[in-house]
Amino acid sequence: MKYFRLLSVLLLVVAISFTGCKSEDSPTEPSTPGGSSNASGQPLPKMDGSAGVLATIQYEMAAPIPGFPAIMMQMAFASLAEGTDAGAVSVNSNAIATMKAGGKTYYMAPNPTNPTATLSNVNFNGSAHTWAVAGGNGVSAINGSVNSPTNFTLSAPAKDAAVSKNGFTATWTGGSSSKIFVVIAQVSNGKTFSKEALSDNGSYSFSSSDLSGISGQAMLQVVKYNYNKVSSGGKDYYLIAEIVKSVNVTVN
Repeated sequence: MKYFRLLSVLLLVVAISFTGCKSEDSPTEPSTPGGSSNASGQPLPKMDGSAGVLATIQYEMAAPIPGFPAIMMQMAFASLAEGTDAGAVSVNSNAIATMKAGGKTYYMAPNPTNPTATLSNVNFNGSAHTWAVAGGNGVSAINGSVNSPTNFTLSAPAKDAAVSKNGFTATWTGGSSSKIFVVIAQVSNGKTFSKEALSDNGSYSFSSSDLSGISGQAMLQVVKYNYNKVSSGGKDYYLIAEIVKSVNVTVN
């Protein structure tokens, strides 16, 4: 239990910035940064014209220490109008606590001050995740829901696998058909490649150009997500439910 709590804290406080990542535009999918900030520490698709994002996330990663089970956690995150305190926020009746960072207000559960907080009745089985925002400081009340994706398996590459800088293929199986978002990031030098709004066809082949500047230890993430746009007070907010599968790889 101490091991799980320590890893939960680390996962929550280590945030990877996806600003400046390469991505492919699509005429039918939001794919450029909007009015939300991602302080969740997990990858989120960028939403065009967004005044805020409210996300439920199930995160799984192979344990970094041999003999331990995979790390799995569920969290909720919201950023409204670039870090505005918009009053009480909840998902499936779970109150989401605020946290301050850089003079902005975010909503996160669990969060670094309460890393063992859990979400009740937030399941990743195709069920609805229903959000409610009381509103305040220029943000109108928000109410809406999004259905979650269902669990899937990241088939390849395996944990700690060596992959080629000339390109490699990530594959996954199972789960409901959803949108796919792939990320490969090298934390040591801040190099990141991401591609969003992919069809759920079970694979994505990273090219040598995708991997430009990425060498050595890196993290690969495959994300299945669903989203729903909700309009309130003349602004658009995006509700996201996603499952994130992560493995460490060596690019050489």
